[in-house]
Order: sequence, then structure tokens, then C-alpha cells
Amino acid sequence: MFEAADRKLHNARTALQRLRALVKPPLVTNVQIISGPGNGEIVGIEDPLAFSEAFSSCVAQVRSVGDAIRNDATANKLPDFKEWIKAKIAECMSDELMTFIRDRRNSDLHEGECPFSFRMHPCTFVITDVVPTLPKGAVLRVNGTGPYWILPNTLDERHPYEIPNGAVFTVAIIDPPTMHKGKPLTASDPVTICAMAEKYYTELLREARHLFK
Repeated sequence: MFEAADRKLHNARTALQRLRALVKPPLVTNVQIISGPGNGEIVGIEDPLAFSEAFSSCVAQVRSVGDAIRNDATANKLPDFKEWIKAKIAECMSDELMTFIRDRRNSDLHEGECPFSFRMHPCTFVITDVVPTLPKGAVLRVNGTGPYWILPNTLDERHPYEIPNGAVFTVAIIDPPTMHKGKPLTASDPVTICAMAEKYYTELLREARHLFK
């Protein structure tokens, strides 16, 4: 029983490890190019796009653990399981952090909304150095995820431009949760939020296995 949830939890832990591997100590320069407001705690990263993808994957994998527990076919045949899982669903829906995880998974799946504020901290960025061979009408734009080209024949596509002398980035959740299990969160960075959700579902699966055998 709960074999599928166990597999999902393993996937969630793997996704969390991958997310953690993309984090580095934040380095701030005097020049900051900001993409959106951010209230959460910042972490340093090298690649905003890779971090966004890894965060989305982690949120989806973590949330799927709860789905697997709820939909376990064998458990649903047990008389007390449905009342237990109903209470746990209500608990999740009233918890700020778990609601954030649910909403982020749903928003990413259906709307593609970005929950982050990125800041680019260029070490050196000399505009006269930007001389690639590009079609007439190409426009260089810059936001918190870095500089990119918009080409006249593909206006809906971004073509990243790598700054020759490098840049560093920081990321924060725009509107992070502040409470979990009735207590204030001590950190609100993206990795901590995912780690707390993974811990919640680990404990939920452990409880399910203890109660239903």
C-alpha cells in the first residue's frame, strides 16, 4: 500500500536536490536590474531559467505525493481512510505554505505564471561590445533574468545574450507564505519553501502507513 506515493516522494526528493544544487551564495553588485517586486528572502543563482524550471518541477513532484496518498486504491477500501484523508485535505487547504504549493502547481500547469522576482547584478556590461551578426531591427532588452534579443521575424521569442564578462543573479518569491502549521516561517526563500512542503508530505506518508496497514 502507498507504493505510488513512495515513488512520488523519491521523485520529490530528487527534484529538491536538483533545486538546491542550483543555489549559490548571493553576490550583489552596485548595479541591479530588477524584474518585478519581491518580498521573499533571496538566494543566489547562476541561471534564472534553469532555476525556474527546477522550482516548477520540484513543486509538481512534491504536490503529487499528496495526490498519490489520496488516490491509493487499496487505502480507499479501508473504512477509516476516507475520513482521515478528508481531514488532511482540510488541513492542507487551511495551511498557508501548503496552499502556496497547491496554487503554484496549478498556476504553472494552467497559466505559466512566474512566482519570482529576479535581479541581475552585472559585473561588466558595455553596450558597445554587443555586436553580434543579427538581422536589421533586432532589439536588445534587459530584465532581471538577463539581456536578450528580440528579432523582427520572431517577436514572441527571446534569444538570450550572454554577457562576456559575466553576471550574477538573485531570486526571491514575489509573495511568499509566512506561516506553516500555525507557526511563522523562519525563512521564505524558494528552496526552504519546497523543503518544508517535502517534509510535510514525508510525515503525512509516514502517518498513513502507521494508521493503515
